[in-house]
Amino acid sequence: MKKLLGPMLYMTDSQSTDTWTFSVNLYLSGTDPTKPPGLQLNFLDTQGRDLAGSEVSGPELAADFSGLKSPMAGVLWKWHVSLRRDTVPTRVGYRFVAVDGAPSLEGVDDVKGVLVPERGGLPRAAFFSCNGGGSAEAWKKVSKMGRPFGCWDDMKYQHLSTTEGFHLLVGGGDQVYADSIWYASKELERFHKLPLAEKLRDRKLPDGCHDEMVARYVELYCERWSGDAGIAPMLALVPGLFTWDDHDIFDGWGSHEELQEHPWYQTLYSAAALTYEAFQLGGLKTPSKTPVQRKPGETHYLHTVRFTGDECDLDVVMLDLRSGRTSRKRGNTEKVEHVVMSDAQWAELDAWRGEHRAADETGIKNRHVVVVSSVPLVHLRFGPATEHVAGLVDLRDDMLDQWESIVHRGERTRLIMDLFKLARESCCAVTVISGDVHVGARGLIRSRNPEHLFPGLAEATIEQVTSSAIVHPPPGMLEFLGMRTLAGEGVEDLPSFMQTELLPVGADHYLRERNWLSFSVKRPTGATSRPKLWLRWEAEHTPLSMQVVVEPPPLPRSS
Repeated sequence: MKKLLGPMLYMTDSQSTDTWTFSVNLYLSGTDPTKPPGLQLNFLDTQGRDLAGSEVSGPELAADFSGLKSPMAGVLWKWHVSLRRDTVPTRVGYRFVAVDGAPSLEGVDDVKGVLVPERGGLPRAAFFSCNGGGSAEAWKKVSKMGRPFGCWDDMKYQHLSTTEGFHLLVGGGDQVYADSIWYASKELERFHKLPLAEKLRDRKLPDGCHDEMVARYVELYCERWSGDAGIAPMLALVPGLFTWDDHDIFDGWGSHEELQEHPWYQTLYSAAALTYEAFQLGGLKTPSKTPVQRKPGETHYLHTVRFTGDECDLDVVMLDLRSGRTSRKRGNTEKVEHVVMSDAQWAELDAWRGEHRAADETGIKNRHVVVVSSVPLVHLRFGPATEHVAGLVDLRDDMLDQWESIVHRGERTRLIMDLFKLARESCCAVTVISGDVHVGARGLIRSRNPEHLFPGLAEATIEQVTSSAIVHPPPGMLEFLGMRTLAGEGVEDLPSFMQTELLPVGADHYLRERNWLSFSVKRPTGATSRPKLWLRWEAEHTPLSMQVVVEPPPLPRSS
């Protein structure tokens, strides 16, 4: 029995003011998927003694990859954990112990420094995106940096060495850069190098290619998420919530219009989705010996978590902007319709908004909603001419990847209007956090639509905070100036009396260095104050004093 990956902590969707619940996963070789390994998970206090008030169940099967032809073939096991909260934040540790005569576990040391929030308190979170490089050149730049994983080192230091650590780790997309998948086999590499017209004709796949691609994605996770530096220490210390973006599949997934239905693309999507479920969501939907292939648009990965506090509640909504992203012809016409979110995800988001609106807390208790959109709703916007030229030089997918693309403007407006309706109908503050663009940025969305306004206010606003990237190198000065020259970044008028605007981050409109984000809801300081959401960029080099502060609306009803 040997560790291949982990331990990894995952936040569960059921929280209370008295307990802190999450799961702990280990990916192991040398275990039988039909028989749980003889491993017991024990939680410890700061003195190394068994932790009072801890409940652990498991292990249970989370994913079975033992049948893969790979040195990383193994089984993912999950333990469910519930810890009792104290009146103050507490530090705990954990260890795995072999029981019932099982062989000892290789490669897993005791973990110390997991932070449990105080009873009735809300989590302090760290948000990140773009954990790697999309090309060999980008990885080379990372390796030449004095601190290749400097932002991760800073986050770990802040978690372990300061009084304010983190209870929640939020990944906004591109947690694993999987673009090297195109070189995973000779057949796939040959296909990747073909001109577009030949790719469209070349539709035969070798036997067993799906299992082979699953194996290659598993190997990528084991390579990129292991070790003593980078993401691995934080995965073992802080329960995570993750959505995905294109590089978790491959660059531009969903924006390669003619190729979306190609068998190779469908195969890579399925392999990426299975390993995303296993290693980013904490387990397969069907953790059987032969995982069921995933088809784009058949399922989606929208998920939400609610944290209940004494004075305020916090909901985190993780949008899925990749599983349903595609282009399709409308009926028998030649008109092409571009889609970011599937109909099923829209329906589930609408249902969740209805539940949030109908909750007993509406109008009585302060509430914040943080919406994670892997791609910013407000950023540089390129006009039709620029998008056309980009298509001529094989950059069409880069244009389509943005919410700001001309083909996505209608769906983007729909989402913005839904978020304003959520804020008004649920009497809550809505904040969007995003990544993807390799610079930090701040956007503001305004509405003067009467349906969005709170009584006595002439304007409703939604803040957007973009944090990117934690590992990927930032764009060079000339490269970024060129992008800004070609794009619009002033105030933009939207339908239904709405506007968007980019605001400065510190001394400039953009933070052009590696960064991540910390955010938390702070308790009110006076009888008339309201719990505010504070968001702060944590930059690699520049100490930024600026923070974004979001206040919930006044409560119309009393308890």
